[in-house]
Amino acid sequence: MKMELISVIALLACLLFIGIEYILHYRLAELQDEHEARVDNIRRRLAIHVEGVLFAPTESCRDAEIAALSDEINGEFEVYELALEAIRNYQGSDFHSDPEQMELLIARVNERVKPIEIYGKMLKSDDVYHRSYACRRLADLGATEYHDNIAELVSDKNRELSYNAAMAMCRMGDVDRVADYLLRIQNDRLYSGRIVNEFFAKFTGSHRALAEKIFETCNPYMRCTVIKTIAAYKIDAFRDMYIQGATGNDVQMKIACVKALAAFGYPEDEQLLQIAAQDKSWVIRSSAIRGLSLLRTPTALHTVKRGLSDKEWWVRQTAAQAITKMNISAKDLEEILGGYDRFAADAMKAVLYRTVDTEG
Repeated sequence: MKMELISVIALLACLLFIGIEYILHYRLAELQDEHEARVDNIRRRLAIHVEGVLFAPTESCRDAEIAALSDEINGEFEVYELALEAIRNYQGSDFHSDPEQMELLIARVNERVKPIEIYGKMLKSDDVYHRSYACRRLADLGATEYHDNIAELVSDKNRELSYNAAMAMCRMGDVDRVADYLLRIQNDRLYSGRIVNEFFAKFTGSHRALAEKIFETCNPYMRCTVIKTIAAYKIDAFRDMYIQGATGNDVQMKIACVKALAAFGYPEDEQLLQIAAQDKSWVIRSSAIRGLSLLRTPTALHTVKRGLSDKEWWVRQTAAQAITKMNISAKDLEEILGGYDRFAADAMKAVLYRTVDTEG
């Protein structure tokens, strides 16, 4: 009897849970429908004003249409962004064949609408997502007058808000704030590696200055991550550090520094890269081969060709990609493809076939 009662209670609990879940899904669907209906209604109203702005017969008429569009927007950021989207996507006007004129038109709209004021008010919102979004949009608009307000949010306890504030600082080129943020998350290895790459790509200031600021106090993991990230920027000021790391005993630092040196393609680094191409770590061998391919010397070509026989597939693949960019003769290519080394032939064939497919 007791077991039957428990079963009945469990069944009722399951039914109750299913019922609540159904109600929630139904309500979410309703809210989604309401939102879509609202957006469609806004788009229809905006379309009238956008047509007026784009096809006004005179500049005075265009000013009047912009004023009407501004009244329709009425300080609402969602409506403003839908208006910009409509202006940029509306086909058939002279503005769409002249990007410079389109940007001048957007500037005229912005002068009337004052989007910086709209996002400035959002920055004081209780909604953390609105504040986060405002940080990014103000940075996009070059609103330097809000720099200090956004900078304060970089250290906010809310991860979403601090991330977006720091990203805004990237857009504004603030070395100190961006470095502080990256140093604060350096121990979160699952998160920081991706963020370092993203931030350096978006940073508008000096990449060298940002890296130097981080190197002052960062841990070894962050140092390696930054070195790998800035390798593509070929910052000569760090070459001594790269050479020291590439000849040291720290495997992760060695990987990062060989990759960084390989990006330069300097003849004076060939001996170091030749040694790295024999390293027990396949990641280091692969990076060294990529760097040697930039030198295009007979000795570099010999080492890259030898990489086609490496026991690690990734190294063979790197060597095959690298050798197609070097001064390889038809005889050398024929020797590789028709030789006894199956690994070398397969690696070259895979790259060559893919190149033909891409070009075709």
